Amino acid sequence: MGVKRKNLHVRIEEDTYEKLRHLTFYEQSSISEVVRRLIAEYLEEKALEEPEFVAPPRL
Repeated sequence: MGVKRKNLHVRIEEDTYEKLRHLTFYEQSSISEVVRRLIAEYLEEKALEEPEFVAPPRL
């Protein structure tokens, strides 16, 4: 059984989108893949910086 995923819709500034688009071209991946990776990296870094950081349980 694969990883369960949820949809996330966000609005970003046009210049941020262009930077993201260039990054996806450079990495040869989709915008979704890059955004998932960036969010995961941010959350891991946040957990290291703040050891008391705990993801809330799913309701």
